[in-house]
Amino acid sequence: MAGKPKTVRYWLQQLHLWVGLILLLPLVMMGITGSVLVYAHDIEHLLGQAGPQATTPGEWRSPGEIVAAVQAANAEPGRLPIAVRWPSEIGEPAAVRLSRPGMAGERQQMRGGAPQAGAQGQAGAQGAVPTVSPFAGSRQILVDPVSLQVLDTQQAMTGWVRFFHDLHGHLFITGGLGRELVGWLGVAMLVLGTSGLIIWWPRPGQWKSAFTIRKGAKGLRLHRDLHGSVGIWTLLLFLLVNFTGVYIAFPQQLGAVVNAVFPGRDMRAAMFQARVERPQPGQTAIALNDAVALAQDQVPDARFLNAFLPTRPEQALRIGLVRGVPEDGAPSITVLIDPWRHSVIDVFDPKTFSTGETIIAWQRALHYGTGLGGLYKFLVFVSGVIIPLFAVTGTMMWWLKRRNRRATELAKQAVLRQAGQNQTLDQSPEGRAAE
Repeated sequence: MAGKPKTVRYWLQQLHLWVGLILLLPLVMMGITGSVLVYAHDIEHLLGQAGPQATTPGEWRSPGEIVAAVQAANAEPGRLPIAVRWPSEIGEPAAVRLSRPGMAGERQQMRGGAPQAGAQGQAGAQGAVPTVSPFAGSRQILVDPVSLQVLDTQQAMTGWVRFFHDLHGHLFITGGLGRELVGWLGVAMLVLGTSGLIIWWPRPGQWKSAFTIRKGAKGLRLHRDLHGSVGIWTLLLFLLVNFTGVYIAFPQQLGAVVNAVFPGRDMRAAMFQARVERPQPGQTAIALNDAVALAQDQVPDARFLNAFLPTRPEQALRIGLVRGVPEDGAPSITVLIDPWRHSVIDVFDPKTFSTGETIIAWQRALHYGTGLGGLYKFLVFVSGVIIPLFAVTGTMMWWLKRRNRRATELAKQAVLRQAGQNQTLDQSPEGRAAE
């Protein structure tokens, strides 16, 4: 006699179980490292590992002056400024990012006939495009924004923060493969979340108990209630944080999906891949302070936040502006400037974003826990902590069910053996004589 056909729910249970068991350790690692990184800056302060403070009172100097001060103090030749950031709040230092060594020589090769000018030292017209990111091997210089004193020189991240960041971001695998693997782990978490919802879906009359841990529950029942109730109460947060993580790993693919549903510009291509015409002989690049003023003319109610300086002659200059305080996590304003023609190419202002553009602009802030204040930051922390809880309760459910099935099978076999022994005894001469 054929057994009952397997239902969709059964196959979803199998998918949920084996994806969770096979990827248990990597998923737990992603949850723990993500939670730690949410509060990495706070932990550094708690451990006394935070960077130096800027204590000089007074008005902050201009971005161009800050960059010039770093250039004057830079004793290592071949490094050029590629980014500058004003402090997020009073007491913090400004920061200038210097390129990897040898960038100055690469720019000289690209110059061709056009002169190099401006506070940021723009490149000229001709030459090959370097394939290595200027941020690889770069160095950050921390500066007092008032006195222009250099406070510290450091890499982007060091110590345990760098370890957790590299593990969480790309599994220590360079070249893009690590980020893709992390992205697929995020996809696996989305599969676990959606399949878990369907598996959890209660029968009529059981809705109230499905959201709680039953009083006196223990063993398999306790693990099942923990797994289900914690899962349903945190499901939307869990899916949101993991979706944003998948977007960070696959921005072009998911960006295209979002734009297909909510039509809008390809924000990544328009903002980060903007190109300008190569300069003509005799043209000079705009000075950084003039570029900042040009950007603020476009958005008078915003203040300077950061600038990303071109590393190639056909690259646009990016000026970041912000309304209010930048640490609230809201997407900043980006103004693209043609450094050779001293003109604005485009303005990306969150106030004018379409629905699709707004969704894309918020992905990073939502994933890193900086989008909706301290409460949201804590919730993102929780979204990582619950992954080990799911791993423990899910594994215990599987092991206890397996143990119970084995005990039931052994008891069944014992009953059958006893029944066989009794039947043999009944058929023996002694058994017939007893009758």
